[in-house]
Amino acid sequence: MFGLQFPVASGRCTRGAFMTLLKVKENFREELGCHFILVIDTEGLKAPELASLEDSYEHDNELATLVVGLSDITIINMAMENTSEMKDILQIVVHAFLRMKEIGKKPSCQFVHQNVSDVSAYEKNMRDRKKFLEQLDEMTKVAANMEKKKRGITCFSDVMDYDPEKHNWYIPGLWQGDPPMAPVN
Repeated sequence: MFGLQFPVASGRCTRGAFMTLLKVKENFREELGCHFILVIDTEGLKAPELASLEDSYEHDNELATLVVGLSDITIINMAMENTSEMKDILQIVVHAFLRMKEIGKKPSCQFVHQNVSDVSAYEKNMRDRKKFLEQLDEMTKVAANMEKKKRGITCFSDVMDYDPEKHNWYIPGLWQGDPPMAPVN
C-alpha cells in the first residue's frame, strides 16, 4: 500500500513489528494534516510461526494493543479464506479497541477484505457487510465480558465510530501466483 518492503515469510511479516517513517510530499501536507506518516507493520495476528507457543494468544493481545494504541488509523487486512481464524483475529482486535476506549482514545479502523472475486457486486458485498457487522457485535460482547466492561458496551459502534459503508474495502487478489515472490496484480 505504501510501497514499502518489510521482511516476510509465508506472505507475513516475521517476528514483531516493523516501522518506517515516510515524509509526506509538500502538496499533500495540508490535506493530510501532517509532515510524516509512521507505518507500522506487524507479524500478523495468529501467525503460524507462533501458534505452538504457550502464550501466543496473550502475545497477540499485547501486539494488537500496542499497534492500535500507537495508531491514528488501523488497517486490518483480512483474507477471507479462513472464517474461524478471522473470528479469532477480530476478537483480539476488539480487545485492543476496548482498551483504547478505556483510556479515552478512539482510533479509526479500516477493514480491507482481499481476494474478493467480484468487488463491484454491491448487493453481495452489502450482505457481507451486514454479516461482518453482526460478527463484530458478537465479538464486542464477548470481549466486553472478558474485560469485565459489560456496562454500556453492546455493539462494535460502542467501542469506535464504525460505518460499514465507509470502513470496509473490497479488493481482488493482490498477487499473481503464490507469495512471497509473486508479482503484484
